[in-house]
Amino acid sequence: MNLHVSRVRRGATVYVYGQLVESYRREDGMPTQRVIANLGRMTEVEIRNMRVALEASRRGTQVVLDKRELATGTRAAKPTHNLRYLDLAVLLALWRAWDLDEVLDAVLPRNTADVPARDVIAALTLQRCVDPGSKLYAEQWFPTTALPELLGIEPRRFNNARLHRVLEQLDEATPQLMLRLASHAHGRGEFATLFLDVTDARFTGDGPDLAEKAKTKEGIVERKIGIVLLCNERGYPLRWSVIPGRRADATAMHDVFEQIRGLSWLGDTPVVCDRAMGTSADIAKLLRTGARFVTALRCNEWTAYTTAIPHHRLADLAPSVDDLQGGALAVEAARRVVDAGMQHVSPTLYVLDLGVIERSEPMRTSRPQAPNGLRHVLMLGRQIHADGVAAGNFRGAARRLGVSVAMSKVYRQLLKLDAELQQEILDGRADALSTRGALKVAALADGAQQRQLFEQLRSARPAPRVRPSVADAPVGIAEDEAAPLRVRAAVTFNPQLFLDERRRAQQQLDDIRRFVEELNEQLARPRDRRSRRDVEMAVDRMLRRRDLLEAFEVRIDEQATAGASRFRVHVELDLEAWGHRRAHDGFGFIVAHPDETRTAAELCQLYRAKDAVEKDFQVIKSLIRVRPIWHRTDAKVRAHVTLCMLALLLERTLNERLANVSATEALQVLSTCCLNRFAAGPRRFDYVVTHPDDAQQALLRELKLGRLTEDDFVVEHLRPR
Repeated sequence: MNLHVSRVRRGATVYVYGQLVESYRREDGMPTQRVIANLGRMTEVEIRNMRVALEASRRGTQVVLDKRELATGTRAAKPTHNLRYLDLAVLLALWRAWDLDEVLDAVLPRNTADVPARDVIAALTLQRCVDPGSKLYAEQWFPTTALPELLGIEPRRFNNARLHRVLEQLDEATPQLMLRLASHAHGRGEFATLFLDVTDARFTGDGPDLAEKAKTKEGIVERKIGIVLLCNERGYPLRWSVIPGRRADATAMHDVFEQIRGLSWLGDTPVVCDRAMGTSADIAKLLRTGARFVTALRCNEWTAYTTAIPHHRLADLAPSVDDLQGGALAVEAARRVVDAGMQHVSPTLYVLDLGVIERSEPMRTSRPQAPNGLRHVLMLGRQIHADGVAAGNFRGAARRLGVSVAMSKVYRQLLKLDAELQQEILDGRADALSTRGALKVAALADGAQQRQLFEQLRSARPAPRVRPSVADAPVGIAEDEAAPLRVRAAVTFNPQLFLDERRRAQQQLDDIRRFVEELNEQLARPRDRRSRRDVEMAVDRMLRRRDLLEAFEVRIDEQATAGASRFRVHVELDLEAWGHRRAHDGFGFIVAHPDETRTAAELCQLYRAKDAVEKDFQVIKSLIRVRPIWHRTDAKVRAHVTLCMLALLLERTLNERLANVSATEALQVLSTCCLNRFAAGPRRFDYVVTHPDDAQQALLRELKLGRLTEDDFVVEHLRPR
């Protein structure tokens, strides 16, 4: 047997693993080796000892411990504790470089507590950076670290009751904390750009009142909250908020714009948002705030602003079977958009500067007059029922009318109303009756009882007020027709994105073709017993999953063979609808405040830089682990998010100061350098820092924090617990 040693480098750390292997010959006579045992990670001493033992085994000799090599004097003292130190000491140095102790003292309520709330917040923030967990876990984790010595807090005073009391104080102080933190960050340099986005976080258990059951960003339905984050181009969090799980992203972002409008540090700094703010109604709201903004217009509104997008030049381009890499298609697409007047900026960016433009179609700033609610609902219910009976599929009929399956069932309940009552609703003689009231009437089986309750509800509810027309509206009231919407606009094109989207589109068509072929093969089998409705539902699910219900015409033929009915499905592509979908492949439409003076290329690159806030969300979900959340009250949840934002600030600061490794890798390297606690007598202890290895010393030199491992620093700054 032999010892096989492998060394693996991850960042600045080298991991050593050992295996016991033996040589043998395969059946073909070739010599090789097989693994007898995996020994895991090994130290250099263990490797040397194992090799000596194997050599002695091969020779048939014994290994004897040479006692002459043992120290004959007094043995070195053993440490009573090995405390996590260097990674926490570095983060605490960054915390104090931001003057966060002074900031928190200014915003937290003044009290005479023996443990300052700012130190508890600092400890919880550092825990989220290096070992995130619940607050109950934090109470157990704190004594295993050097934070009691660094912060001067007795471990027994870092208890669950104190933690939750401090969290409540932090929640109350968060608005002032955000104001001071943003001003503090602005004092370090003008903001070039701000980025705004929304993410979510799920809960373990039911969660607080803010937690609502909704679909997460990953497409999973869970109880969740929303988190809104505003950061600068360096990823520093400036403002954040916790919102209910079902609240729309656009509404939450508008609230942030209202909060920051007029603040001194905002000035003319543009705020970059994603396409959740890309409707004309949202853009009109942004313009009213007076804040500079950059966002992407949704593709269904492009034609309302311009017809200059050269998508028609690319209509006939499709991926070729011969061009496996797709290079020729991307090159041809780039050539055509340049011929159409777009400017080449980079291999993945071509721009067309539209200047300041106005929306060519009128936009309504107030909600248009809707038809009577009950009458409209009854008409929809009748239409869904008629189409569903004809096609044998009520779900598909509802979706074609833009109604969800759940609401279609509600609408169809109104068909249980007596025929005379339905006619009165359609004639407009029941405008005072609500849909909920009509459903109560429909739940009664007897026609006379329906009539009695119908009359009672109709007479008890006053007729709705009629909205005055635009011509009758007094001066100062918002008119239906909005003033022209003026924006700074630019069109972008990415050849690689165009190629990817065309490939995905072609793959969708191939998948649908294969699905129909396989379905028809199954339907042709003698034992297949599916009904027409079963077949329609299968096709409907397949197209709906791909969001292609409107792009295909479906026909199901029925043939009688050998005394049984057989179905055959025909799916025909609507070329006009498909071409309309493909017109946006590779293109983007960037809009900004009309006073924005940046070039079109700069605006497009600014929008693409919004991954700064997306990376922040990746950090708080992975390294800082904002989720899952264990708290049960809204205040604790908001305080938990604030801790995560403070941890994000430290992570971003550390990442910015390092050139060759990430903050995550640096903290992992530093974590093995401990603070060793020795008993020096009754109730007396000495502290010694583990000698840092080469990688740790290199990081400390880069961060200019070499003093953290010096004996003088330990004596001067650490307070024994």
